[in-house]
Parts: sequence; structure tokens; C-alpha cells
Amino acid sequence: MKFNTEAPFWQFMGTLARFTGLNAVALVTMLPVVTIGPAQAALYSTLFAYDKNDDINLVREYLRRFKREFKQGFISGLLLLALIAAVLFGLGFWASWDTDLAYAPLIVMVAAAVVTLVIAEYIFALQARFANPLPRQWKLAALFPWRAFGCTLALIGVDIVALGLALFVPFIRVLMLIFGLSWVFYAKSLILLWGFRKYGGYGEVERTTYVNAHSGM
Repeated sequence: MKFNTEAPFWQFMGTLARFTGLNAVALVTMLPVVTIGPAQAALYSTLFAYDKNDDINLVREYLRRFKREFKQGFISGLLLLALIAAVLFGLGFWASWDTDLAYAPLIVMVAAAVVTLVIAEYIFALQARFANPLPRQWKLAALFPWRAFGCTLALIGVDIVALGLALFVPFIRVLMLIFGLSWVFYAKSLILLWGFRKYGGYGEVERTTYVNAHSGM
């Protein structure tokens, strides 16, 4: 009996295997925690390239792009971790004060937490997609989400669904470890590409200088 490798089932299994490999190397490179930044940038960069050409070797492309995105992603990752730590400390500190004077700073810290969340959604995707110096990259990550508000809500929605399933469905938690992370990032990459196309040409904030994701291909 001959196997038809062009059949939809085998095509799907091949894609699943490729995404499983991508998932594995991405998780390994995220393990040190401080490398989460370049790992996310490389993952987005690889999936942006996959959207243009689905025949690429995902693992090889990821490793190549991880090296390319490392320096800027590492710095942004440390800055983001410091920002998250500061926001969490501020929330905990002011929430522990049961006085009227704590309400105003607590509201400020909640607003800071929301801004930090949207920056985290975009900072590494913007690095993967566009070549910008670090200050401009952070400016884009802080301002672009509000222009592309529908895109931002969709990204957060994907995160909430994925996190909810992983927390409350043990089987999904296992699948997340095997290949789920790469699929979540792929879903988010499609949303981001739509957002960049729709909102990326309006004004100075969204001006594209160079598309990193497709360079050298």
C-alpha cells in the first residue's frame, strides 16, 4: 500500500511535526527566563516568514533568527521584566494600605499595569517585523496598540483563551507543552500581520523602515 504524502491528513501531520519541533526549541531557549525576549522575537519573526512561505524549515529559521534578534530582544526583555516587577511591587504596596490616600496611586498603578500588558503584547512582534532603534521600538509598542485597538483586544483574547484552557483543562496543558505555544503564537502572528497592514501606514508612529521578518530570504 502506498502512502499519499500529498493527502490532507499527511500534510496536517507534517505541519504538526514541524510546529512541535518549533515549540520544543522555543521552550528550551525560553528556559533561562532572561532570554524570553529574544525567544519571542525569533518566534514571531519565524512565523511571519512562515506566513509568506510555508515551506521554510521552522526550527532552522528560528535558531537563525534567535541569534539575529538576541541583542535587542535581550535588552527589551530585561527592561520589560523590570517594568513588570515595578508594577507588581507598586500594586502590592498600595493595595496593602487600607486608606483613602492609597486610592489615587493604586489607580495609577492599575493604569501602568494595563500599559505594561499592551507593551508586552507588541514589543517583540514589532522588533521581529520592523527594524527600529530601541527607543523607537518602545515608543511604537506603547502607542500602536491604542490605534490598533481591535487588534490589541484580539491578541489579549487569544492569551485569555489559551491561558484559561491550559489552567483548567489538564489535557490542553500537556498539548501546550508539546506544540501549543507555537500554535498560540501563530494565531497571534496572523492577528498582528492584519493589524500591521491595516494600521501600519498612518502617521509617524506606524511608519515602517525595514521588514526584518523577510530579510535574507
